[in-house]
Amino acid sequence: MRKLAILLVIFLGLFSIQCEDALVEDPEGFFVNENFYKSEADALSALTAVYSVFDRDYGFPSIWFMALLENRAEYSNGRGSQIPMSIYDTPLDNSNQSRAFGIYNELYIGINRANAVLDNVAGIDMDETLKAQYLAEARFLRAFFYSNLVKYWGGVPIRDKEFTDLAQIPQPKASVAEIWAFVIEDLEMAIPDLASSFSDSDSGRATSWAAKMLLADTYLNTEDWQAAMELADDVIANGPFSLIEVQEADDFMEIYGPDVVTHQEDIWSAHHSETNGNQIPTFIHDGNLGYSVGGFRAWLPVENSILGSWDEDDLRQEFNLYSFRVIEGDTIFVNPQTPLLFRKYRDPDAVDNVNARNNIPFFRLAEAYLIYAEASSEANGGPDALALERLNIVRRRGYGLDLNSPSVQDYPSALSASDFKDRVLDERAYEFVLEMKRWNDLLRTGRAQEFVEATGKAWSDVSLLFPIPIDEINNNPALSPSDQNPGY
Repeated sequence: MRKLAILLVIFLGLFSIQCEDALVEDPEGFFVNENFYKSEADALSALTAVYSVFDRDYGFPSIWFMALLENRAEYSNGRGSQIPMSIYDTPLDNSNQSRAFGIYNELYIGINRANAVLDNVAGIDMDETLKAQYLAEARFLRAFFYSNLVKYWGGVPIRDKEFTDLAQIPQPKASVAEIWAFVIEDLEMAIPDLASSFSDSDSGRATSWAAKMLLADTYLNTEDWQAAMELADDVIANGPFSLIEVQEADDFMEIYGPDVVTHQEDIWSAHHSETNGNQIPTFIHDGNLGYSVGGFRAWLPVENSILGSWDEDDLRQEFNLYSFRVIEGDTIFVNPQTPLLFRKYRDPDAVDNVNARNNIPFFRLAEAYLIYAEASSEANGGPDALALERLNIVRRRGYGLDLNSPSVQDYPSALSASDFKDRVLDERAYEFVLEMKRWNDLLRTGRAQEFVEATGKAWSDVSLLFPIPIDEINNNPALSPSDQNPGY
């Protein structure tokens, strides 16, 4: 019965395909592959089902996955039921283990849906170029899902076929190196067949540039510095993107505002709308201050973290943090119990608590600049002029300065390789607040314990990985309790 239960979850996840016409016309036959994968429309419906993993309530990437990553980062404390996310010397409590299990399952639902596309769409009689693109998008998405599993769960089973039979349940835990190799293979196969761009209405779909960014991120995590540098340079030099220049803090709303569909530095993001909303503004704000509908104040900036030393002249500081608002001439302070809040995502006109329209960036052009800076310095034993310039371009933008003119805010050229790496990590923290980057940056650089303890918190290595779901351990005969991550 336990095996049948997990099969049911996977099958339900796979076949929740967003194709109303198919469901109306043949709701029973829709569940049978040989009756479904017949046309170009079927292929698109199957691919849409993979993307729809990003639409699931409380799932991936928001709200619980994002909550786990942001409140694991040393610069944010969880509040209420999320307090254990920010405690580092004991395992997650049962509620937050369940949330981690839910995200793990969401990722595998996405993987299974991608496998369904790869296993079935190849046989459809349709335009071959479009078919190759759909298959490439499925490979990209599968790689993206696995990249998140390996970053935060470590070794997990690799499943590369659509789940159709109980005999497929046994699957051993792959090593971290094997998973990263699988991700790289998928991305290298996908890039040649991916579209280079989409219209605004399809801007949430994966392009070749998104795949190059994910591959650059993969090489950053695996410390293949030369490859990461070359891919980031390709995106900067040849991609159709440019940095949005700012003069005041609210100019960043051109990136994060609720009415923004896409923008000139958007490489790939999770898109939200009135009907496919997110809850992030409700989670981070105080509803009395008008930035959201309601407000839990559930993710709180840690003032003695890197955020506490953030230069107030940096426009990103004003954009990302606040302690008061001036409304119709009146100064209204945040609740004194939580005097400082995150400010980045705001949608005061959301329909309700779950329908904020702000997109969540996965990759922006600014990250290509910072990947290049870090990887180039690591590859060359220290920063050269171009690595330094690309780091400074991101910093200048933060201060509202001309991107290409030297400024008093520039980092100096005499930085050692170690000091330069520190400055890159600083800029990544400032640039990507609440963009699901900081925790991975601390993990991949081996500095999580250092930064956590600097805020006065106790540390244990149990915090390094999330737990593998108990049902995975119990139901997969190729796994045993010894395959569980340390501390669980």
